[in-house]
Amino acid sequence: MKRLYIISLFFTLAACSSDGLEDKKKKLDELKAEASQLSQQIEQLENEIVQSDPNYQGFTRQYTLISTMEVAPKPFEHRFEVRASVASRKNVLISAETNGRISTIHVREGDQVKRGQLLITQDASILENSIQELETQLDLATTLYQKRARLWEQNIGSEIQYLEAKNQMETLQKRLATTKSQLRQSRIRAPFNGVVDDIEAKLGEMAMFGAPMIRILSTQDMHLEADVSEKYLGRLQKGDSVDLYFSSFDVQVSSAITAVGHVINPQNRTFSVEIEVPDTKIPYKPNLVGIVRIRDYYQQDALVVPSELIQSDNKGNFVYGVDNSDESPKAVKIHISPGRSYKAETEVLDGLQAGAVLINAGHREVTEGALVQIANRELL
Repeated sequence: MKRLYIISLFFTLAACSSDGLEDKKKKLDELKAEASQLSQQIEQLENEIVQSDPNYQGFTRQYTLISTMEVAPKPFEHRFEVRASVASRKNVLISAETNGRISTIHVREGDQVKRGQLLITQDASILENSIQELETQLDLATTLYQKRARLWEQNIGSEIQYLEAKNQMETLQKRLATTKSQLRQSRIRAPFNGVVDDIEAKLGEMAMFGAPMIRILSTQDMHLEADVSEKYLGRLQKGDSVDLYFSSFDVQVSSAITAVGHVINPQNRTFSVEIEVPDTKIPYKPNLVGIVRIRDYYQQDALVVPSELIQSDNKGNFVYGVDNSDESPKAVKIHISPGRSYKAETEVLDGLQAGAVLINAGHREVTEGALVQIANRELL
């Protein structure tokens, strides 16, 4: 009705375009007064109709259809995300302990090995010949010492001869032990049960002392390492729960923090956090990247609202509630102090009471004091 009147007013003004300016102003004032009177009559008629027929659908001008939600205390947590990588406590690169040409490589990359298993042999023929020579000399020195000892027990011979024989034998024993140790250094063996990850040694090349030879790692002692911003220092403790997400397998699992570092890295202002790798079917590999969601805040009885309901004005943040003090429900601003937000929900620290009724659907269409009509969400 009002729209038709506005259209009629437009054509009336257009018809008066040829009149004088003063006549136009006078005519406009008359039409405005008439429009105001008609608007009051329309509003009165609508109110009378609604009182007689509350279901009258033609009366929609004053009301905004909304849905509501009641605020009730519930648990709320906040988590933040960091990247982490899988690491093994037994991941070593074995280097050559002595100079020597590589004569044999006994394993291949990917082989499972046991502790003490021979991996690489360096040419040590000189040491082997020295050992044979020393063993021969030691046999003779031992025989001489035993004979000198028996004679000395019978008070035959001089003490100096007995001591010289004993010294000669012990010296050769030590030289033999030293040479055998040098020989063992030319034999690279697995320090623990694991898998051969990388072989840098090449058959026939000369290995120098300290040169990297072979990498062995254990897949039985894995953990996750993450660098966390120093602003979270003091919030995390051993045993705190975390969620792990591995995008490579699209799998999410739960775990816990096993260690928290106490040293700040001056390069990136972070501290280290170690996380237990849960026992799953995921084939964990060193340097596998995962997303860690760490809980740094928890409140058992928190007042939480959907984050999308929070708006702001010159007074701060607010949500729209429903005022039922009059016969017709109205939208009312409730100014709040929001806290942390997580998963599209925000904790309200102040300004909101348990049991408050908030406008959910339709919160963007209402204004302060606007009349509202509560409807099922499916109708909005």
